[in-house]
Amino acid sequence: MLVGMLKFNAFVFVIFSIIAFHCDSVPVNTITQQQYTTVQIGWTRTQVTNLVGSSGNVVAQAGTGSANVIIVEYTGNGTGAINAVVAFGFIGGQLVSKSEVGFVAAVNNKITLQQYSTIQIGWTQQQVTQFLGGTGNIVSQAGTSGSPFYTTIVQYTSAQSSIATASFTFTGGSLSAKSQLGLDTGIYTITPQQYTTIQIGWTRAQVTKWVGSSGNVVSEAGTGSANTITVEYSGTGATTAVVAFGFVDGKLVSEAEFGFK
Repeated sequence: MLVGMLKFNAFVFVIFSIIAFHCDSVPVNTITQQQYTTVQIGWTRTQVTNLVGSSGNVVAQAGTGSANVIIVEYTGNGTGAINAVVAFGFIGGQLVSKSEVGFVAAVNNKITLQQYSTIQIGWTQQQVTQFLGGTGNIVSQAGTSGSPFYTTIVQYTSAQSSIATASFTFTGGSLSAKSQLGLDTGIYTITPQQYTTIQIGWTRAQVTKWVGSSGNVVSEAGTGSANTITVEYSGTGATTAVVAFGFVDGKLVSEAEFGFK
């Protein structure tokens, strides 16, 4: 149930964050980064409202009574011309999750591709913090601190580019998933013919050999037979096609493309 709730919250947050970025008609309920950091899991909605100074924009609601779930959104001053977006998830009137996108990360929250690649699933949050020399920017929290289901997503910014990021998901204090956007600047191309030839069930080694490169590993989760990775390639030539392959335990289980004609 908890997993389903978290997935629902994440889905709603993404959808309405996109709307907030592109739609001027969305009601403005502002929050500062300091206020966001102060708000803690377990607070009531009244406590959050009193601290922030407004009730926020209710973007989703489901259930009744103790099972009532609502997602409340605020905006803040983000990087450049883009607003930061904050989402709070409440169940039965209590805060169970908080997420933000767009607040400026602290200066010491930097990471290189080599550091990202070194960090392994299963590391503790303390190990990651010590290795990178900074705590990172906590962009999402859910569950009760100290419980085996307590989940946080911590984000770092690339040491080379402010728009490239790495995100680490910790469950019960251990790294359960990691992803990166823009850290790997390598060029990994694939043709429509190569994509069409690749079949579900191929190993990653087969795909790598056929395409001619290992691709851009944009996300990884789990270990052993439960290890899941997503590998991206870009189309050759002038096309802006993007191809994504999903592997579980080293075998291809999904493939998708956008932009090939």
